[in-house]
Amino acid sequence: MNPHQEYLKSFDHLHSGRYNEGFRLFEYRWHPEIIANLPSEYPRYPKHLPTWQGESLLNKSIVVQVEQGYGDVFMFARFLPALKVMGAKKVVLVTQQSLFQILGQMECIDVITNLTDTGPVMECDLWIGAMSLPNYIFHAMPYVKQLFPIGKKIVGSEGYFDVEPSNIPKKIGVNWEASKNKLHLVKSIKDTQMLDLVGDDAYALHPENNSFWTPLPDDGWKTNWYQTAKHMKAMKGVVTVDTGTAHLAGALGVKTIVLLPEDEYVCWRWKNSVWYDSVICLRKNEYDRVPELIRRM
Repeated sequence: MNPHQEYLKSFDHLHSGRYNEGFRLFEYRWHPEIIANLPSEYPRYPKHLPTWQGESLLNKSIVVQVEQGYGDVFMFARFLPALKVMGAKKVVLVTQQSLFQILGQMECIDVITNLTDTGPVMECDLWIGAMSLPNYIFHAMPYVKQLFPIGKKIVGSEGYFDVEPSNIPKKIGVNWEASKNKLHLVKSIKDTQMLDLVGDDAYALHPENNSFWTPLPDDGWKTNWYQTAKHMKAMKGVVTVDTGTAHLAGALGVKTIVLLPEDEYVCWRWKNSVWYDSVICLRKNEYDRVPELIRRM
């Protein structure tokens, strides 16, 4: 089989909502030929451990490596408790330090670290990438699949993170720019367009630019997602493009409007299922609904 063709097929299935086959083929992202064409900052850590392939985790310790963007970290964190349900005695999560506090509230995680060649990760039995968890849940015992459904409504859709809200006055939060990858310009909108949709009485959730909106307190939120979450939890709602802001708000159960790009660039994550109960996705021709949705918030 051609690994590149199989990897591309995975996206065809994911875009169509065929998650079982889609996540199975998505495992090709770890094929050496695929890895060779990915950014250098996306290697497998630690390299010496065998990959978990769905076998019993009873009395086993496992390293989970978060993957890709911040939004993917928040999106797939909902599946981490499945490892404990399947018997893991210890779950070690490898992630960026800015995520330690927000992910640390999950009791299924025993150790959080950003060290990949020393410490707890070197003492584990197995390794897995976080975005592989749905694939192995599909093949798990029936009681696991019942606890962690993957279909039209995904487990944890009601909001699976929680924080105490900060004491900022209640306003809408806005983010008009997507993360700076190859689809940055496609997924972002102009700040003036966001201004037309929401007005200027809002908080800027953009870490580099306040533009027309009120800046959040300078309390470290730009480098600590837990602090960002506290501010989000205090807001009336969030209006954002497809970026990590959208996924964190959804994982918190905050009312959120996601402004999607042109249809051909809409990510599979937003197409077919309810990953977040509190999120409403709008296509380009639906942006005019934003003012009324904000009033309802």
